[in-house]
Amino acid sequence: MKKLLLLAFTAIFAFTFTACQEETVYKVGATPVPHKEILEYVQPILEEQGYTFEIVEFTDYVLPNSALASGDIIANFFQHVPYLESQIAEYGYDFVNVGGVHVEPIGLYTKEYASLDELPTEIEIIISNSPTDRPRLLGVLEENGLITINDGVTSEDIIDATVTNLPTLFTSDRTITFTEVAAELLYTNYDNEEGDAVLINGNFALDNGLNPLEDAIALEGSASLYVNIVVTTSENENNPFILALVAALQSDEVQQWIEDNYGGAVVPAA
Repeated sequence: MKKLLLLAFTAIFAFTFTACQEETVYKVGATPVPHKEILEYVQPILEEQGYTFEIVEFTDYVLPNSALASGDIIANFFQHVPYLESQIAEYGYDFVNVGGVHVEPIGLYTKEYASLDELPTEIEIIISNSPTDRPRLLGVLEENGLITINDGVTSEDIIDATVTNLPTLFTSDRTITFTEVAAELLYTNYDNEEGDAVLINGNFALDNGLNPLEDAIALEGSASLYVNIVVTTSENENNPFILALVAALQSDEVQQWIEDNYGGAVVPAA
């Protein structure tokens, strides 16, 4: 009799535990394109493994980390390593990078000029107001022959400079000035033809219908430092759902889907 009761209790416990597992709905924060789209592709893959998650959409770079810190979401997928490190330094977040997924090349966009050669000798370039983006932005200009960063200038020098002092850190055969705006407004500035050209982050370009490969007059090359990562709290670093999510995002299937779906505008990193 005791054996039968023990078996019954075990069966009830197993059923209850399984039901609780199935009822758990995780929340993952993401910006719209391509992060949310990639997560939507991954959702059925994780459902087959017994994990259900909801995508919480954010349209800026501040709220996804504050939501993670407050426990409203278990992870977010929108940022690169330098931005994460700056956020940890500024806010003391107990966050960890649990895996890279892709790179979104930054492009230089303009409605007025068809190529770099057509740019005037005096140029106003509109850029993101995130200081951690600056080394990457100047890197795009240097890769494409618009500037040469001075010897001895470090990423920290570029981050710490004022926007008006940035031109003193490089040489160029053009006179370049910069105007900073919030990253989510870069496309609006481009669309309104403000400035001569705009350096637009890949996700905001894609989100507004631009194809970096076709529409940018200059495009970022290899940038593994700026791979977009999945971030969670140190407490959840080894959470089975987090491990399954990262494994799916880095799988051959998903990485191939990224390559096929975005045609090189988003570059697989894993």
